[in-house]
Amino acid sequence: MKKILSVFALVLLLGGCCCNRGSLFEGPDCNRTLVPAPQPCITQPVQPVAVRTSHLAGIIYFADGSDYLNPTEIAQLGQIAQVARANNALVKIAGHASHKVNTNILSRKEAINMDISARRALKVANTLAGMGVNPQMMSGAAYSDYHPVAIENNAKGEALNRRVEVYLEY
Repeated sequence: MKKILSVFALVLLLGGCCCNRGSLFEGPDCNRTLVPAPQPCITQPVQPVAVRTSHLAGIIYFADGSDYLNPTEIAQLGQIAQVARANNALVKIAGHASHKVNTNILSRKEAINMDISARRALKVANTLAGMGVNPQMMSGAAYSDYHPVAIENNAKGEALNRRVEVYLEY
């Protein structure tokens, strides 16, 4: 008990009065500091924290049931890869599918759409990696048909939902 009290007294002497922080010790000398609090020692200038901003770098559209990339889309990914490398960017890849599937079985439809959206995202990721983007800087997700951007009451709406979105964060 004597050791605990002496440690407590030492803390009070070095750190000053602690009653303003909810201590049970209160009285007329409550705000009195016995020893000035030590000033922080900064040996190097403080660097500001880098804030990364997410940018939609591109959207790649796919044919129904396909994960094929045509030469125009590969060229678009080449431009995205160049920006990603130049800015040491984090690359986020989001694969999507349209609601249209040739089955009436709900669980089968969900499995098909999840598979195609994952294959599309993986195809884009592998293509970017082949263009020199560090795979450790990439992450991907498959969203199936859960995030549509268009109503699928016609072929154009379906085509807009069969996509991969590529985001760069730098």
